[in-house]
Amino acid sequence: MRDLVRLTGASAPTIHFYGQQGLLPPPRKTAGNQARYSEATVTRIRWIRSLQTELRLSLRGIRSILDRSGELPLEEIRALQALGTLLVEPDPAAPGEELAAVRERLGRHDVDALISLGLISSNGVISGDDLRLMELVASMRNAGFTEDAGFRIEKLALYRDAVEQLLTVELSRVIEPVLDRHDPEVLRDLVRRGLPLADQLLSLLHRRALQSELQHWLDVEPAGEEPATA
Repeated sequence: MRDLVRLTGASAPTIHFYGQQGLLPPPRKTAGNQARYSEATVTRIRWIRSLQTELRLSLRGIRSILDRSGELPLEEIRALQALGTLLVEPDPAAPGEELAAVRERLGRHDVDALISLGLISSNGVISGDDLRLMELVASMRNAGFTEDAGFRIEKLALYRDAVEQLLTVELSRVIEPVLDRHDPEVLRDLVRRGLPLADQLLSLLHRRALQSELQHWLDVEPAGEEPATA
């Protein structure tokens, strides 16, 4: 630990905290309640401190990068951060009257379930984007997707997880390969123009796949029944 402090400039409590958050390679325990750290630990601590000081990333954000893409070079993360910062649009709090109206259309436990799934904010401030999601869920309830019909809000985790997996692939196969070809301003414009088109493409592909699968179910004759004859 003394060597890590000297080589990285981070304090011992900070290094311990990094380890507790799962940000460092596990040390090799030795006799006498000591531990040996690899050179990779020195590199990782310096990388974390650079992201904190130069890019102002939180430890939660750094953990997300590690889990998704590993120890990406600083400049690559800087480009991704620039894209993300430039794409974020202000999302003001939802108007009180509209929020109250949509709550009346939701089930008793729907809002709590949406919060537990991480689909709407848990800090008590419902944003305009949260309100739009709640309105969609309320419309689904009104369309017959009720708990009595077998539809629980927790099933939305399927869509959340699928989108997160898609995003991981999208970053690695679509966005990252072109990062070094364009500056952040050009990337911002490309993504802003492409996002609405990508949304439409996903909606179209999902609808076509669902229609095809449902038609397959309808075309399959029930087991044990003889085909109809003229």
